[in-house]
Amino acid sequence: MRRWMIAIAAAAASLVAGCSSLGPVSPGAGPRGLDYLNDDLGSMALAFDVPVTLEPAPAGSTLSFAVSVPGAGERQVSAVLVRGDASDVMETLPPPAENRTYYVFALAAEDAGRLREAQDWARAQALKGKAPNTPVISIAPRFCQTARVDAARTMVSVRLVLPQRGLSTALIEGQSVAALLAAERGGTLPGCAGHSG
Repeated sequence: MRRWMIAIAAAAASLVAGCSSLGPVSPGAGPRGLDYLNDDLGSMALAFDVPVTLEPAPAGSTLSFAVSVPGAGERQVSAVLVRGDASDVMETLPPPAENRTYYVFALAAEDAGRLREAQDWARAQALKGKAPNTPVISIAPRFCQTARVDAARTMVSVRLVLPQRGLSTALIEGQSVAALLAAERGGTLPGCAGHSG
């Protein structure tokens, strides 16, 4: 079955944003890339690689998935991420750099089920010969600061991890907080509760 490229449009609703794109590797090029039709995206984990001066904001980070098929409709899934089990993904990730840490998130069971249903629908359309358009995954990671940071020098990365496949691929790679906030037209990075920020 043909593999379809996933376009990753990562945009923060209020605080942090970035974007990237992913495609499958060619046959014989090593482990295959992310395959949105056949990989179990409901089991994905999202690893936020941040300095120790940043923490997840209480409001929560969000993820959305959308795929459409001309003449057949569209399926959309929006979800608030929940904290994931770091033990499931740490073997797939490199150790964090000095003074950095990972925060791991996942989909709640209900949202994971809805994402799998969207994949099932797209896969069924493909089997009928109706090629789905390139799907889009949007992620909005939200953070607060435990101490005042230099936004121009503070970098954030987000990796999508499929633990069962040992696959880890970057969604946001080394984006400065300043650049991410600039995309939000005046977005701010608040202090974390219990810290001066």
